[in-house]
Amino acid sequence: EDMVCLSCTATGERVCLAAEGFGNRHCFLENIADKNIPPDLSTCVFVIEQALSVRALQELVTAAGSEEGGESLGKGTGSGHRTLLYGNAILLRHQNSDMYLACLSTSSSNDKLSFDVGLQEHSQGEACWWTVHPASKQRSEGEKVRVGDDLILVSVATERYLHTTKENDLSVVNASFHVTHWSVQPYGTGISRMKYVGFVFGGDVLRFFHGGDECLTIPSSWNESAGQNLVVYEGGSVMSQARSLWRLELARTKWAGGFINWYHPMRIRHLTTGRYLGVNESNELTLVTRDEATTALSTFCLRQEKDDQKVVLEDKDLEVIGAPIIKYGDSTVLVQHSETGLWLTSKSYETKKKGVGKVEEKQAVLHEEGKMD
Repeated sequence: EDMVCLSCTATGERVCLAAEGFGNRHCFLENIADKNIPPDLSTCVFVIEQALSVRALQELVTAAGSEEGGESLGKGTGSGHRTLLYGNAILLRHQNSDMYLACLSTSSSNDKLSFDVGLQEHSQGEACWWTVHPASKQRSEGEKVRVGDDLILVSVATERYLHTTKENDLSVVNASFHVTHWSVQPYGTGISRMKYVGFVFGGDVLRFFHGGDECLTIPSSWNESAGQNLVVYEGGSVMSQARSLWRLELARTKWAGGFINWYHPMRIRHLTTGRYLGVNESNELTLVTRDEATTALSTFCLRQEKDDQKVVLEDKDLEVIGAPIIKYGDSTVLVQHSETGLWLTSKSYETKKKGVGKVEEKQAVLHEEGKMD
């Protein structure tokens, strides 16, 4: 099952269609225009679960309606193909929440002829189905949809367009009689994930183990004040706790869910605080907020070996799915800060712990000399 993001520039900025699915079911827009403010692309990934001809969809809906409770259409169906053709009806599943992109029955925008667009748990009926049409005269119905094509999505249930506009300076997403052109951005392919199980992909949540008995984490007493905003190496129970989890976010929109490869710039996001691994003015490692996570401060890359060679890859070499190179439990990596060329390593320091006395702890630091981490 291929994963895509839908982007557009209708509101004056380059944005992606996004959704949470937890608490708030309505879709919103995630800004991807500013390379110095990392987008949360995990909210923008949709899986093309099915692509059918409109006729096949009608037969499917009719068949499901005639069965008791229509349960055969409840959680997607295995039939249909996944090569996207213009004129097809598609079912898009939001990857994070496992819910479906749907035209809802509510209308909360100023345009009273429009409907809200959001997520719903089941795919019964026509509410979750959208037909794909070319926005350009160069493409026609029945042709294959290509990466980067501009397209128009129409709700099968309401015959309205998937649309975005600004109301009171806020961007809204709805199903409207007004057209918006969307562009398909590739995120990752299902076949690469099935074929190369155990390799590291963009968007993966993982732990960095060091020496087999400790991992990269934050102290249990972490807070954002100076002197407390530290990153450490720690062993014991933390190795199965959430505070040692990190998400690797490739610093690009296209193929952001591709393989993590050597030298590819990425941000390392701490899962429980939502902050990014970054560097302060003194070249110390800290966790920075999204607004502080500029490319210069917060991009790192994985290296196979330590050398002083600075490799800067061009966009054409970066915006690719990559190759299966780095493997869980197998690959030893060095983490290098892209801007300064410094390496992630550790330094020991003494601290007092209640009821224990003096203990030695390891703080994660950046240094000219890196150790195999």
